[in-house]
Amino acid sequence: MSLPTLPRRRALLAGLAAAVPRAAAAQERKKITVGVLSWWPPSIEPDHVGALRDGLKSFGYVEGRNLELIAAFTGGNAERTRDAARRLVERQVDVLVVTATPAVTIAKEATKERPIPIVMAPVADPVATGLVASIARPGGYLTGMSMMGPDLSGKRLEFLREIMPALKSIAFVGTTRDPNTKTFVAGLQAPANKLGLKLTVKLVDGAAEVDGALMAGLKRDGVDAVVLQPIFMGYQDPILAAARAARLPVITDFPIFAEAGALLTYGIDDRAQMRRAAYFVDRIVRGTSPADLPIELPTAFAFVINRKTAADLGLTIPPLLLQRADEVIE
Repeated sequence: MSLPTLPRRRALLAGLAAAVPRAAAAQERKKITVGVLSWWPPSIEPDHVGALRDGLKSFGYVEGRNLELIAAFTGGNAERTRDAARRLVERQVDVLVVTATPAVTIAKEATKERPIPIVMAPVADPVATGLVASIARPGGYLTGMSMMGPDLSGKRLEFLREIMPALKSIAFVGTTRDPNTKTFVAGLQAPANKLGLKLTVKLVDGAAEVDGALMAGLKRDGVDAVVLQPIFMGYQDPILAAARAARLPVITDFPIFAEAGALLTYGIDDRAQMRRAAYFVDRIVRGTSPADLPIELPTAFAFVINRKTAADLGLTIPPLLLQRADEVIE
């Protein structure tokens, strides 16, 4: 298989920062209030709000001078998310930055009577779930970023097959709470069929159910590896501990999972996406309608390998794969 040449992760983030118009930082901006509504748990807040704060600063928005940030991280609790969305609407924030499809769906409903621009940062497939009319012209008052790239699921499986040539059976572990779960399953089924892999789909209501019993059951059923839906970000430590106990390698999207012990991740960098959200915020508060801001599809991806996890599982990473990785965790 011919692997794409991928930029180093740090270079990817530095390049993104360099792409921000430097002139913007030199201009004094009007004071704005930005609400952050996140489906992730509070443990993710420092990373994500910090990344958004850095991005906004590069456009000339500084907390305490012309920027107020109000954040709510709700831990995947729908009622808590509705309450937070209602409070942010009542606060009349200028823009909402919202992460993950379930939270965006709730925010869209909460802003029906009092529309507030929403920047998705990011969601999986906003068209398939009816959040926007199209990628090029989203319409309404939602714009932002999608995490759907060219056959990311297929690439992850190809990487996994290189590490595990005898791979025969995989399990997708996802949630019933995300409208995009079916998109993830559909995107995984085709490459699994192509590689001759049996796919088992296991859906749960919440992260607490992705435990030792679930992982042990998958192992008993002959599953060789787990593909984890990234909606479980923030709960990666207990989930990966359960997988480790069952000796099941895990692959998924966001680098934070590899840092916590997943075998490999390949996809967008969630922190870089929060920085990029600042571009949309700036355009909107300066008068551009969200309807006229195309949804951005990812063009750069972070490939992270956890070599320590591989060694613990008795797996050897091919040298070529190590060379292609943006980051190798020893």
